[in-house]
Amino acid sequence: MIELFQITGSSSFAARAALEGAGAEYATVDIHPRERDEPVAFGDVNPLRRVPALREGAAEVYETAAVLLYIGDRFPERELAPAIGDPLRGAYYRWLVWIADTLHPAWWPVFIPQTLTTDPDHAKAGIREQGLAKMAEHGAYLERELTGRRYCLGDRFSLADVYLYMLVGWQFYMPDFTIGGEAVQAHFARVGARPAIARARELDDLDERFARHNPTMRGGKPV
Repeated sequence: MIELFQITGSSSFAARAALEGAGAEYATVDIHPRERDEPVAFGDVNPLRRVPALREGAAEVYETAAVLLYIGDRFPERELAPAIGDPLRGAYYRWLVWIADTLHPAWWPVFIPQTLTTDPDHAKAGIREQGLAKMAEHGAYLERELTGRRYCLGDRFSLADVYLYMLVGWQFYMPDFTIGGEAVQAHFARVGARPAIARARELDDLDERFARHNPTMRGGKPV
């Protein structure tokens, strides 16, 4: 049985959606965002105490892209990742690494600018403004890459699409901000319509726009 250490409505969504798409038997361990010392097993699996983290027997995996790579290879019959030797494997790696290294951390200046300055009262607005400008650049890149494609790998769906879907979905936490253009937004709608993604949204208490139904709750507990 796979254990998924998660915080609903967070980065662990991608892992949960991947497990749903894989048809995996798994159990969730809900981590309170402000009480990450519990349970002790969470720190054993991921000493950084970030989600998602996954444990299956002796296998312990954390970092979102690593978890997705593990799930894709663990369930090859579900064809969520190109097999080793498939020519698309290289593009799959590239997409996952770019999303993890570039797009994912690009949200932090937007959402938590106060953590990037020693003068939060005066610098926060400028950091957020720069963050949104950089995110717009990433959106333009994504628009070029996805124009004429159904998915990141062309006509072939993969877990890179799940990760990208989650991060594009975070646009709805910023009023009047949209990532990319028609191609990016069509990709978001297309991936969001997949049954496994819809099921993961339901389990994470998220609506179709990727906003939380109950913003003050995580895993059924107040935050």
